[in-house]
Amino acid sequence: MSKTVRKHSWLHTAGVILGTLAGSLAILAATIYAALNLWPNIGAQAVDTARRVVGDQFVADLENLVLQTEDKLRKLKYGTAQAAPPAPWASDPAPSAGGKNASTLNRPVAVQNGRTGWAPAPIPPLGSMTGEGQWTAFLQDEAGNMLAERTYLQPDPARAYAYAAVVAFDLQATRLHFVLGYDEPRSPVQVLRSGRIPAADLQAGRLLAAFNGGFKAQHGHFGVMTNGVTLIAPRGGMGTVGIYADGTLRIGAWGTDIASSPHLLTWRQNGPLIIQNGEINPHTADNDPLSWGLTVYGATATYRSGLGISRDGRTLYYAAGPSLTLPALARALQDAGAYQAIQLDINNYWVHFESFQVLAGKIKAVPLLGDMNGVGNHRFLSAYSRDYFYVTTK
Repeated sequence: MSKTVRKHSWLHTAGVILGTLAGSLAILAATIYAALNLWPNIGAQAVDTARRVVGDQFVADLENLVLQTEDKLRKLKYGTAQAAPPAPWASDPAPSAGGKNASTLNRPVAVQNGRTGWAPAPIPPLGSMTGEGQWTAFLQDEAGNMLAERTYLQPDPARAYAYAAVVAFDLQATRLHFVLGYDEPRSPVQVLRSGRIPAADLQAGRLLAAFNGGFKAQHGHFGVMTNGVTLIAPRGGMGTVGIYADGTLRIGAWGTDIASSPHLLTWRQNGPLIIQNGEINPHTADNDPLSWGLTVYGATATYRSGLGISRDGRTLYYAAGPSLTLPALARALQDAGAYQAIQLDINNYWVHFESFQVLAGKIKAVPLLGDMNGVGNHRFLSAYSRDYFYVTTK
């Protein structure tokens, strides 16, 4: 075979390989887009499969590219329209755990049924949404005591379409619990893991809400312990949600704010604190997936969720919303009143919050945001593969 023929053959082979790679990248990018927008439940599983085939770092980088492109298109759209998105629940008041319309109730007074009244601190509006920063009644117990309020914020001045829904729980009247998924976080340690809320808590009038946990174990290998059994060893300095035997809840850095104790029964880590001692972590915007567990960059806008606690330990905050960078999520939690906070899971399929009401004698899950419908609604009322938190009356 002549040199010319061999050269042409090599060029043809190289072209085929490059074409195949380009086609594979296009398919993977389309899969990621589907996971984020079109068919979240199917696409999210496909992305997990892709991570196993081509690696976490590669998929994280490609995911960043897809999200950044999508964000640029949104900026063009809203920059032209000069419009803010509609308020997430202006025409869709949420029910309370008892099935009543809690959003029309008055705010709690100084004393209710012998219990000191509670209300989260007022928040100055950050954007232009109607009703932004105004706490409204959300969940109450059977005696009519207010247990949770909610609001929404626009924490990113560069993105009018980005908002965070925030739910504040009164920790004097409620209790946070943690459930291992039947599959995640994976660990060689063998424990009972049904992925279900215990029957004792799955009761009308007791179960109030449930929401997503953190990243998969392979994405950061962040520590986790449940009921006194360590499944993944803690990482020093990492943001940690700690639940103690008496129901006390703490959020802080492992080794300083929270440490091993016979009274500490359950804890979950998910990367560094995004708010520490009232200050936003300056590394939240770092363009390094390794900082946050081989996921998208902190500066990339996507669906995100986080959990924070007030300085006095009385109020627990859950925040979630679309097109949030990590600094924007942190700002929403900080403005709401969080003194310590961590990021939880990200991307729209994995970020999910449900409150519960009773209809016809059955517990029904109601998503916090409209676009949480159709992506696993009622997922916390059955066996679930991923870890999550739930809240009950105390």
